[in-house]
Amino acid sequence: MDTFSPLSLLSLLILLFTCLNLSAAHNITQIKSDESILLALKSHITLDPFNILKNNWTSGTSFCTWIGVTCDSRYNRVTQLNISYMGLVGTLPREIGNLSFLVSLNASHNSFHGLIPPSIFNMSFLEVLALKNNSLSSSLPLDMCIHNLHRLKWLRISYNELYGEIPSSLGQCSQLEYLSLFNNTFTGFVPTEIGNLTKLQELFLSENKLTGPIPSTIGNLSNLVYLDLGYNNLNGELSSSICN
Repeated sequence: MDTFSPLSLLSLLILLFTCLNLSAAHNITQIKSDESILLALKSHITLDPFNILKNNWTSGTSFCTWIGVTCDSRYNRVTQLNISYMGLVGTLPREIGNLSFLVSLNASHNSFHGLIPPSIFNMSFLEVLALKNNSLSSSLPLDMCIHNLHRLKWLRISYNELYGEIPSSLGQCSQLEYLSLFNNTFTGFVPTEIGNLTKLQELFLSENKLTGPIPSTIGNLSNLVYLDLGYNNLNGELSSSICN
């Protein structure tokens, strides 16, 4: 029977110890990365009327205790970021998409302007994205649900200045239960692929510049409770399938 020599055993222990140290160092690096991302967000704020971030988001304290930040207990990584109703003025930095453990992002009811960073749409664990009532001005990525966002359940970016077409790839966010894009300036047709969102319960696309017919595939949404397509330029016949 083969046996380990003392030298082989020592080598194995050294290798194991090295791997553990490398893993620990990697975790520390990732934790520091989360802190630096939050500080990057803070640096993009030009007005913090209640001094919430100014007085609370300081590097002398654990970022997991900062107002609006929730971390998981095992890895101390940011899983929820809720900075809604803080009256913040500024832009959303591209670094925010590097919060790789983020499950929920809520920046609603502030005065963020500029683009929605495309990096946000690359987040694998994101389930809630709420950016309602800001002044964000950009289009949505055409491939927004193809590569990531497969866990997204709640998408609320109404009351902004978004433009362009509603991406047909949105139909691949198969876990969506709530979708609200109303009060923007979206143009083009309502994508027929929305009919693939069979878990959808609420759909709000009103107050845009959408044209064309209401797709009959909306009749596939058997879990739908609320549907609002008003104040657009839709035309054509209303399919009987909508009664499904």
